[in-house]
This record gives sequence, C-alpha cells and structure tokens, in this order.
Amino acid sequence: MGMRNNNQVVVIDNINTLLSASRAKKKDLAEYMGKVPQSVSKMLSNKQSWFYDDVCAAADFFGVDLGVLASRELTISEARDILKAAASKRDDGQLVAGHGFEPWTSGL
Repeated sequence: MGMRNNNQVVVIDNINTLLSASRAKKKDLAEYMGKVPQSVSKMLSNKQSWFYDDVCAAADFFGVDLGVLASRELTISEARDILKAAASKRDDGQLVAGHGFEPWTSGL
C-alpha cells in the first residue's frame, strides 16, 4: 500500500510542477479531465485517489508522456523544456495563434 501511495505522490508533485511551469490553471486541467475543480484540488493535495485514466488525461493535457509524470527527478527547469518540446511537436497552430497568423492567407 505504501509504495502505491508514494507513486501517487510523485505523480501529484510532477503535475503540480507542470502546472507551475506551464502557467496553466487547475480549473483548465479539471475541465480537460471532465472533473469539477474542487475534485482536482483534492486530487492534487493527495486527499482523493487518482485513477489511471486521470493520470492519462493529465499527461494529455500537458502533451507529455506518462513517464514524465512518473519521473522521480522532474525539476521545474526540465518541466519547462519538456513543455516547450511538446508544444513544438503539436501541429495545431497553438503557438502562433493570436500573433498575426491567418491560416486563410498562409497558402495552407
């Protein structure tokens, strides 16, 4: 039982680190996960259990592999680098939206 709980704490710490590094809001994570913000707050303070689907949804929210959430050595600096790499892999124009990018004039 102790080891399972310890793994959950690692995942929670890493999700909190990714939230800080990305400046994402807990309420956006909650919405993405299909949960109410109060529930995710409890999950992030280890007062409510995480299910595998929850962990997968959190990884998807940040665009990272599950291994990132399970890492026992994730620093805020590494988290920023990982998020930057994940964002550059995305092909949905999120990085440039709002900066004068107009798909209808780009020839795409």
